[in-house]
Amino acid sequence: MSIASISVKDVMSKNVKKINMHASVKDAMMLMTSSWISSVVVINSNDEPVGIFTEKDAIRVITWNENALNARLYTVMSSPVVTVESTTSLENALNIMVERGINHLPVVHEGEMVGMITSRDIVRFVTKNRLLAPEVITEGRVEMGRVHDISKYMKDLGIISKVNI
Repeated sequence: MSIASISVKDVMSKNVKKINMHASVKDAMMLMTSSWISSVVVINSNDEPVGIFTEKDAIRVITWNENALNARLYTVMSSPVVTVESTTSLENALNIMVERGINHLPVVHEGEMVGMITSRDIVRFVTKNRLLAPEVITEGRVEMGRVHDISKYMKDLGIISKVNI
């Protein structure tokens, strides 16, 4: 079994939180905090995804905006939304994340959002299922849920093909 043969639908979270684009940063942060998640999909009035708001976005907006908590999501969200099909392999999803410098990918099936896959989900799955070479795990590069330069090691092992270092 390799990450090229596993689909994101087998690893993704199915409970995706959505929030209206006119909601405030504070509303999004409260939803993320209460749900123990690191991102929300921002939707328009037709329930269509128009952006994503992540912990990184929260840090960026709070740092540069004096009135950050009251800012409307459509002014600070990351857009456009990068998505993957539910049949996309974990390898391809991870390559997209590395190439684009993102950690969250909404998953769609026939145009409908059905889940969310994160870099953390992939690393957790790979580690849990021992898909990394044993020397990577035993040398302490992956230990107790902490991952150090995992994309470089995955590339070196041939698990993924590209990495931006």
